[in-house]
Amino acid sequence: MSITKIGLEGEKMARLVLKKMGCVNIFQADWLIKPDDKWFVVEVKRKERFSPPPFWGHGLDIRQVKQRMAFYRDTGVRCLFLVFDLTDGKTYWQWLDVLEQGDYFDTRNNVRVYPMDNLIALSNKYNVVA
Repeated sequence: MSITKIGLEGEKMARLVLKKMGCVNIFQADWLIKPDDKWFVVEVKRKERFSPPPFWGHGLDIRQVKQRMAFYRDTGVRCLFLVFDLTDGKTYWQWLDVLEQGDYFDTRNNVRVYPMDNLIALSNKYNVVA
């Protein structure tokens, strides 16, 4: 068994143990960062853009949106939405609470998509290759 598979199984086991311990609100953060004096949660996606209708955009599972927004309301820790766009190879970002205040579209697959116009493109110096 690969170390990646072992790690994924361990994370699944941890979630089950935490649920049995009575934890009802559990989410797995991609990253926690503290660039200066404040902590932030980072949600990372690497995929092609959602295409119209209604607009070009990127998004995440509605369940993730609700969990991260509840976490923000409870703790004051903001969520940074970071997207590696496979359509144009650029990197985009925006605060999730800012995106939630603007336009969005909920797909029938429970993905909340935000318009590209509401995302900020990072300068080329931040673009990386996997």
